[in-house]
Amino acid sequence: MQTLMMLSKISPVAYIDTMDGDVEAHIRFHTPEQTKAVNAVKAELYKEHSWKIEILSGDHEQRYWQKILVDRQVKLNRPREKKRGTEKLISKAEKIIMARAKEANKHIRFDD
Repeated sequence: MQTLMMLSKISPVAYIDTMDGDVEAHIRFHTPEQTKAVNAVKAELYKEHSWKIEILSGDHEQRYWQKILVDRQVKLNRPREKKRGTEKLISKAEKIIMARAKEANKHIRFDD
């Protein structure tokens, strides 16, 4: 989140592709000019945050777009549980009840 806020001050961020715990992220901007604006201040960002910024091009860019396509196919082909009608409503209600029960268990009660 900090990364998003810092980079958004320079150029609006369109998308950040990273997972928790990753030390590398792919950040996309809306236009090439916005990307160049961030690239122009990469020395300052490295001094302040130790961020190494590199614009992907050529083979690296092609591999990244292939990764996006593979990730999209994995997401779309993932088996999912299909529920309809009352079954879906009952499932949602059970989730809400469980969430409220967990919240109720967080209260600390003292005996007199």
